[in-house]
Formats: sequence, C-alpha cells, structure tokens
Amino acid sequence: MDPTADERLRSAVMFGAAVAVLAVGGWWWRAAAPTSAASSARPPAAEPSVEPSVSTALERALVSSEPDGSSVTFRVDPETGEVVELRRPTSLSLGAEDAPGDLPVFEGTIWRQQGELVPGQDVTRQSANDGGRYQLQYRCTRPGAMMVTSTGAEILGPSRIDCDGGATLAEVAPTGGPIRVSLSAVGDKPVDAEAQLFAAP
Repeated sequence: MDPTADERLRSAVMFGAAVAVLAVGGWWWRAAAPTSAASSARPPAAEPSVEPSVSTALERALVSSEPDGSSVTFRVDPETGEVVELRRPTSLSLGAEDAPGDLPVFEGTIWRQQGELVPGQDVTRQSANDGGRYQLQYRCTRPGAMMVTSTGAEILGPSRIDCDGGATLAEVAPTGGPIRVSLSAVGDKPVDAEAQLFAAP
C-alpha cells in the first residue's frame, strides 16, 4: 500500500473519532443540564424590607405623619404612652383645633390649637423646622394651670402658666428636627387652652 494513502486513511479515522467524541460529549452535556422548568420552580429571593422598624404607637403615628411639613396633633396618655388621638388638619378645611380663638391672627401662622385640656392627656402639635424664626403664643382659662413643653426647640418663656386668661408670647429656638409643642393641664381639673405657632416677623 502506498504510504501516502495509509497516512490519509489514518488521519480520516482519527478525524472521525474526534467528531464522534464531541457529539457524545455534547449529548451528555445537554442531558445533564437542569431544565428550565426546574429552575423556574425555585421561589424568588425575598427582597429586604425598607419599612422602618417602629415599636410604640407614638413612633408609628410619627412615621405615618405627613412628610410635607404640615402640622399634626397628637393626644398622648402619659400613664401608658399610647397615642389616644391623632389628627391632621387638611388644606381645604381646618379642624376644630385650628378654629380662631381670642388670640390675634398672624399672617405667618403655622398652626393654632384651641380646646379643652383634660388632666392626664397631653395635646402635641408638630411642625417642620425650615430654619426660620418662630414665636409661640399661649393662654388658658378656667381655674387651674397649664404646662407647655417642647422637643426639637427651646421655648424661651415660662413653661407653666396660670389660667387667668393672660396671653404669653415666647420666642422658639429650634434645636434640630421637627418642632413639637405639648400642652397639658396641671392638676385634676380640665382647662381651656389656646396656643399658636407662627413665623416671627
């Protein structure tokens, strides 16, 4: 036999064997691969929650309050710390707590509070701090006294006043975060209170 022909036959056999090995390997690879149905049956990965973790009723109320800077009224039971009442005045109709009282009306008024303070339950108004200057005016009537406290700002005026009808005007110095002003009756009798926060002229 011609040596050149023998070489050609040997090359052809080797080429055929290589093609056969590749074909068998491809078939095995496809057979061993997971099916798309099995992969789609896997449950989707859970996405991490972005909701804030809150534990108390007051924290839940603060989280759910409007972020646009509008004022919010909270009534808190000091014994349990629970939010007894939550009100948000709307821009279309002002609630009873925003009704005009005997205090003068200012152009830059942010909120007004008027109503009865029941002993043991605070009324808290919240407003955003935009870096401006503020003043707080407050008064109460009927026998008794009223306590005025704040967070997010320092009230540069008396924190306790007698309910003789006289109005107190105090500067409000923000210290950071939203401004919250709380009104509470001192003693065991309810009092009628009025307060308003407004931008200083």
